[in-house]
Amino acid sequence: MTNRPLSIAHISLARGYKTNERQTELLIKELAKLGIAQVLVCRSNSPLIGTLIGVPNLKVISISSLSNPNLSGHFKVGRSYSILHAHEPHAEQWCFVHYLFFGTPYIITERHPNPTRYGFFNRTIYTSAAALVGISHLIQRNLHSMFGRPVYCVNDCSSHIRPNPEVVQRLRMANKNRLVIGHVGALVDREKGQSVLLEVAKILRLKVPELVVVFVGAGPDAEELRLKAHGMPNIRFAGFKRYATDYIASFDIFVYPVNVEPRGSIILDAMELGVPVIASNVDGIPSIIKNGFNGLLVKPGDANTIANYIIALKRDIGLRSTLIRNGRETVKQFTINNMAASYYRIYVDSLRKAK
Repeated sequence: MTNRPLSIAHISLARGYKTNERQTELLIKELAKLGIAQVLVCRSNSPLIGTLIGVPNLKVISISSLSNPNLSGHFKVGRSYSILHAHEPHAEQWCFVHYLFFGTPYIITERHPNPTRYGFFNRTIYTSAAALVGISHLIQRNLHSMFGRPVYCVNDCSSHIRPNPEVVQRLRMANKNRLVIGHVGALVDREKGQSVLLEVAKILRLKVPELVVVFVGAGPDAEELRLKAHGMPNIRFAGFKRYATDYIASFDIFVYPVNVEPRGSIILDAMELGVPVIASNVDGIPSIIKNGFNGLLVKPGDANTIANYIIALKRDIGLRSTLIRNGRETVKQFTINNMAASYYRIYVDSLRKAK
């Protein structure tokens, strides 16, 4: 390995634009401020391409599909970059193939808390990586237990997407004199727990008649959830929104009754916008929320406790103020500067070990 300047090839082959892609976008933009040469390998229809227009020292290589039988993406990258960074599962395979062809070391960022998907091929990919990174201490521990090697932990940051004041005002006017309970996430009930919030709405329909629950997101369970909500006037489905922070800023309380959540960066967005949070005590969420300090934690599926917490936040201005104030302080620990600095150190350490 030569002593050439650090240069990074980011690989992100997922479809669409979700939390993972936003974190990749923020990292690339922050590293660009340091003058680091970067390339992004992504699908030809990736929304990431549009979000990174004008970023200095960044090249984009788009491929038509993951299989890419002529290996054009690999040969375009070649040995031009000193390290590869896999940002999602398809990218892990791509980096491993590139490593076999060109010997370029790669790091993997793991966002899933469940280690059961590591079959023989994936284990080979992970053991061959120059470094493994978990986005929470839970994932870090799981990876260390599975592979018996040091694992870094680098937290995601808040999305820093500023809400549009005009849209927020319009949403607030549409729900004037209502207590707005909001949820943002893919409509996949087994993971995101939307049916629990439907139960909360039933419990509070008479106790808090001004309550309305707003779901922001789309997904395979949309129709089933709409059927469950039939005849419930206090339920609204807003659909997928590119800028969910517009909606979060209009919520009175953000409720996140998930069953699976490796990190919960959407919680950071709510905290940053001054919205008190109620969330499930699962996976990486307790590393953000300290119960009663900067948010409220519940067991997954516990609709009654969520309902009681909503009533408490409605009545207790002091509790609301405490959660909002401490939530905003918490977000200061999860900045893009900290995330980029951590990855920079990992890149440098990995290259030093590869020499």
